Amino acid sequence: MLPTRLAPHPTDLRGLPAASRREARAALAVTALATAWFALAAAWEMFGPVLAGHYASSASVGIIAENMLRWKIPGPVWEYTASRPAPGMYYCHHPWGIFWTTAAFMKVFGRHDVICRLPAVLLSAATPPLLYALGRSVYRPAAGAAAAASFVVLPITLSFANFNALEVPVMAWTLLGLFGYVRLLQTSRRRYLAVSALGLALGMHADWPAFVLTGGLLAFGAIRAYLLPRRVFGPLPERRYAAWWVLTASLAALTAALYLALFQHAGKLGDLLTSYGLRSSGNAEPLGRVLESRRYWLELSFTPIAIAAGKLAAIVCAARLVLLRREHDALPLLYLATAAVQYVVFRQGADIHIFWPHYFAAYFALAAAALVDTGAALLERAAAARRAARVATPPGGAALDAPPGGPALAAPSGGPALAALALWLVPLAAILRDGLPALRYARETGGRFNERGHLIDSDGAKTAFLRWLAPRLPGAPTDAPVAMHESMKATWAQVWALGGRVVTPNRPPPKDAPPRGAYLVDTRFMLDRDQASLAQRFDVTAVGPFWALGAGAGARTLSASGIEAFSFREREPGPLAWYLVSGTEPEREIVPDPFLTWELRAHFGQPAEPPAAPPETLEQKRIAHNMALGAGDGARAAALFAEIRAALAPIEARFDDGTELLGTTFHEGARSLLTIFVRAGGPAASDVALAVRSRVVERAPLSTTMADPVVREVGPPTAISPQRWRTGFLYADPVPIQKRPGTEVFWASMTARGRGRAPKLVDRGGASEVEVLRLR
Repeated sequence: MLPTRLAPHPTDLRGLPAASRREARAALAVTALATAWFALAAAWEMFGPVLAGHYASSASVGIIAENMLRWKIPGPVWEYTASRPAPGMYYCHHPWGIFWTTAAFMKVFGRHDVICRLPAVLLSAATPPLLYALGRSVYRPAAGAAAAASFVVLPITLSFANFNALEVPVMAWTLLGLFGYVRLLQTSRRRYLAVSALGLALGMHADWPAFVLTGGLLAFGAIRAYLLPRRVFGPLPERRYAAWWVLTASLAALTAALYLALFQHAGKLGDLLTSYGLRSSGNAEPLGRVLESRRYWLELSFTPIAIAAGKLAAIVCAARLVLLRREHDALPLLYLATAAVQYVVFRQGADIHIFWPHYFAAYFALAAAALVDTGAALLERAAAARRAARVATPPGGAALDAPPGGPALAAPSGGPALAALALWLVPLAAILRDGLPALRYARETGGRFNERGHLIDSDGAKTAFLRWLAPRLPGAPTDAPVAMHESMKATWAQVWALGGRVVTPNRPPPKDAPPRGAYLVDTRFMLDRDQASLAQRFDVTAVGPFWALGAGAGARTLSASGIEAFSFREREPGPLAWYLVSGTEPEREIVPDPFLTWELRAHFGQPAEPPAAPPETLEQKRIAHNMALGAGDGARAAALFAEIRAALAPIEARFDDGTELLGTTFHEGARSLLTIFVRAGGPAASDVALAVRSRVVERAPLSTTMADPVVREVGPPTAISPQRWRTGFLYADPVPIQKRPGTEVFWASMTARGRGRAPKLVDRGGASEVEVLRLR
């Protein structure tokens, strides 16, 4: 229970709570370490290409910034256009502050991938010092250090530290605004009024939750200053406080009016209201059931430790506000209310976006400061009681004089505060144990994590293909548009990777000629008959599973050469590239591949000449085996088959349609890769495909987060459809592995996508799938 008569914090000449030099130095050391760690985590991969997933929205901010500069428009347009966009194309669901900021960075530094992340990286690096400054101002140095350290260990803050979207700038700017507010009340200095107004205004230009926080702060301030008796919270600098209130309220009203006017001018005000009606759908569902359905996402984002501590801290902060009557104890509660409005009211958004509860991280940090200050106060009170007892009854002597003002007001030693901070760092270490793997998991999946079981493709290879293709396309970016088949699963990151070209996604296959720029498909997600139609009618440049039609080639002529194939040559990144460019994708080089050229031409009925060079890699040996088998060279095929089989971890699972899983290879690296080798029993039925799924069977050692309960699809379809497989030929199915925390088991099976019958395993006791990998 909180004591009701704790003495107030003594203050120094700056109006800050007094503290010992030892406490201040230790708190600064913890804050410096937390800041350095978080800055390093945020800057990881900052110069690398923007890939798929939630992170792809950072590329949309880059597209918007480029459009603002190219067409000299104030509003955000997140697709490239061949002419100046009209206001009707403006994106009007959020304030435009992050877009203006990114445009300013691009104006200074130019068009680079790092611009899509740099504002978020800088603001993330500034957030721990802001939390320290705020916690130190409200409570004491140890509390400020606890706030900084608490923020930088949470899985959700680590995972989205370089996410140039909405939450990062809102938290950074509003924390600056709250710091100015606290220091204004402590010092009455005009500069802190400016700091508070600036921080809150920039937060409101970043996103709407800043309006909720600012509105809550203004409402609390009005009640505190004008409705409650002065004895409740004590005196305040009335003139300066009134100036802060009026200025902040005016900025909030003007900012809201600005965007309402801009959105109305663009004809998008109704669109805004519709979007937030959609975001808030599902509110009829009981809250407890909703939270239970999101339990794994919440535990993965915060850990059960942080969730429990956050609940306890809400009670402690409310008790402090009532019993101690210190107005600044309302700040964590105001941030909690802001996060709750975002997460609970807009349920549809929270069902889709795992980062939706990001604002709870700022609450957790401020709440940690309150917990550490409360613990320090209780420890100081206990120490004062022991000192008083020793003063009253010294062993073998007369009573001693107590310090002036009593033991409660003795000069702070810092020992109890440092003890409270040290105790708090223990659960933070347990949270960080789950935060570290979550950081890598987030980067591998583009911030999607388990995606509720859906297939996740990083688009690393696809992005490399697009960057290789972009300079080979004819004409200027606005003159030669690129059309994409729906199999490409177009994202903003793909559009950004093409260097500013107009892109039209989800276009049906061309009937007569490809567009002036190019027509792109991903054969893994395209019907076999559509692939065959394209191969028959057009020249095709194939890079792995990705096909480009057009690109200056035009429609097929009688002298056309057919499919020309290239492959990705991959290597592990060096230490510098691992940190600055990509620690979750290999370095890729696109090179001509005569083996793949032969394979594709042979499977699509085109003249194919075997490569002159002998096979070197396992993939080339696989295709060489098929060449020998197709040419009737049984001895050569048998010799290559023996070499391939010796290099595999054996599986030897046979299906009743004749398909046989021979074995696997597994490469563990920046992007781990499982490759399954298959010997075909012949063409498969029209709806049969090879599938790979995974389950987490045990949570990670020392982790407090529950094991992921979702069965996840992890294997993309094969580039050559099973409907085109040939009897006895070998095929390889590469499966990128984005390992989830815990022990994860991967299973392969032949599945029927429609209503057809799926092939069954032979001699496996009725099992339909076979284990191909187990990772701990």
